[in-house]
Amino acid sequence: MVGRPIASPPRLLQAVEPLPAASRLKPTLLLSLQAFDTAVRLNSFKAAAEALHLTPSAISHRIRNLEQSMGHALFVRTHRAVEPTPAGRQLSAATGRAFADLMRATEPLAGTRANQRLRLNISTSFASAWLMPRVPTFMTVHPEVELVIESSSLRLDFENDAFHAAVRVGDGQWPGLIAHHLMDLYTTPVCTPAVFRKLRLQKPADVARAPMIHVTTFPLAWPLWLRQAGAGAVKPSQTVWVDSFEASLQLAEQGAGIALGLGPLFAAREAAGNLRRPFPQSYPTGAYWLLHRTEEQGNVALRVFRRWMLGELGKDD
Repeated sequence: MVGRPIASPPRLLQAVEPLPAASRLKPTLLLSLQAFDTAVRLNSFKAAAEALHLTPSAISHRIRNLEQSMGHALFVRTHRAVEPTPAGRQLSAATGRAFADLMRATEPLAGTRANQRLRLNISTSFASAWLMPRVPTFMTVHPEVELVIESSSLRLDFENDAFHAAVRVGDGQWPGLIAHHLMDLYTTPVCTPAVFRKLRLQKPADVARAPMIHVTTFPLAWPLWLRQAGAGAVKPSQTVWVDSFEASLQLAEQGAGIALGLGPLFAAREAAGNLRRPFPQSYPTGAYWLLHRTEEQGNVALRVFRRWMLGELGKDD
């Protein structure tokens, strides 16, 4: 009698361990994502190429490969800039967070010195008029901290940018961020003593006699001050536009006209006699704040910098 074959025990289904996400991203894809994210942040393929030490054609090639891989156009090309498409904006939200987190996480791996590196994003006017002249003092007192300072007045994006703290103008309402008050601000016209004497400036409406220096990023600054001072909508003899309050002060120092000073940032120029206030009227316009995420509360370099900055301003930490 032929025996029955012995049945093999049933095989159990075994789950295959999934590959980690990092292993599924090919090096070419990672490089394409780097090029894409840099182009988004700088709004330019050319600027991205300079930042990454590549040619513009290399940037275009990597982004084109990424678009083919994803099956979507990621940019709309214009004559002077590039704008992300809806698909590009969605991807940039992910790449921004990922690259910023990686940069923050890997800095300590470079050694003790990197642990003390502090990346700051500082409002342009505050950086040039207040912080930069005092940086040498900070470096002398705290040689253990390496500052990386970026001057910018763009909208803050702590989630997608890798800086640790920022200084911006505001009213103190910064949801999700810790804010430290630095100084209150006010606006008032300033000019050289020579311009003051030449034009015989006595009342706010007299600004019509002088060239008026405007700031392109704050086009309503002068109209607001004139309205508050009761001068109405006076028409100046001439106008000139610059891109920052600091540039407007520099132009006023050259005797080009009257600038709207952002006090107390022009205090040093006033004390030196380079500028003066032709009128007593000044009006509050917010304050400067030092801002950082709650995750940075344990950042030793940031604590040192904050304590030093507040001390320079005569404030308690």
